[in-house]
Amino acid sequence: MTFTEIINSFKTKLNPSKFMYSLEKEAIFYSESENSTEENNSGENLKSNPSFNSGDNSVNNSNAEKISRNKEVPLIKLTNVWKLYQMGEVEFAALKGINLEIYEGEFLVILGPSGSGKSTMMNLLGCLDIPSKGTVYLNSKDISKLDESELAIIRGQMIGFIFQSFNLLPTLNTEENVLLPLEFQEEDRQIARRKASYLLEIVGLSEKKKNLPSQLSGGQRQRVAIARSLAVNPPIILADEPTGNLDSKTGDYILDFLDGLNKREGKTIIIVTHDLELVKYATRVVYIRDGEIEKIEKQTRNEPGTEIESNLN
Repeated sequence: MTFTEIINSFKTKLNPSKFMYSLEKEAIFYSESENSTEENNSGENLKSNPSFNSGDNSVNNSNAEKISRNKEVPLIKLTNVWKLYQMGEVEFAALKGINLEIYEGEFLVILGPSGSGKSTMMNLLGCLDIPSKGTVYLNSKDISKLDESELAIIRGQMIGFIFQSFNLLPTLNTEENVLLPLEFQEEDRQIARRKASYLLEIVGLSEKKKNLPSQLSGGQRQRVAIARSLAVNPPIILADEPTGNLDSKTGDYILDFLDGLNKREGKTIIIVTHDLELVKYATRVVYIRDGEIEKIEKQTRNEPGTEIESNLN
């Protein structure tokens, strides 16, 4: 089946944005033992300026959602949010009265152990689910009242997802995986290919555009996932344990890249993790346990570029 046939099939049978999230269950993932020697050097080609110019015609997307530049108004706001699940005759509260405001340009880390409710919160922040009680506002829109098709449009235009398991389609090559969001947004084919090429150049994978995921190291697959998340130039990048399947060196490169996008491009980065090491990148850290926010801490970071330069030189 050709790439075009695959895309048309997904458009016919699936909600495209929901499909992107469901890849975690549907895609075939590869052992980190594959290409192990390549993995050790997978971060070396990341550029010292790990960002792209959102004003460059090669990456601008006319379909991308335009967000308010009023930084006094939260980009995302959760008000008394509860998420309840029925388990037989017992009702289980995964989230309990969550109140949280996230502002444009933040680098937010949501930190908590397994079972704390952080994945449920990620689903709400990413418009993948709606609360049982309370309200979730995204760019001043109450997503709690939107239907699935409306949520899909918002997800497709405003949020780039990065998953621990990469979620690349194994039958598509590197370039085709990056093209997926642009195809779903019905971007002009030639423009889409230019954007994909540019993004792959930024993440240092220009020479790997025809490789299948099985021919890439774990770090390279994650960089493909990052390029895909940036395809429609979304204002928000939502990452679920983005370094969980990577060695520490490659994980640092990935985080420095996201840090550069935040500092240089002003993108709002939200990382959901249990890893305390990721706290050093955050402007704020939200500690969550047993479905409740324990505390929120502000962080002080280096000036733009300093961390990146020290790690990549």
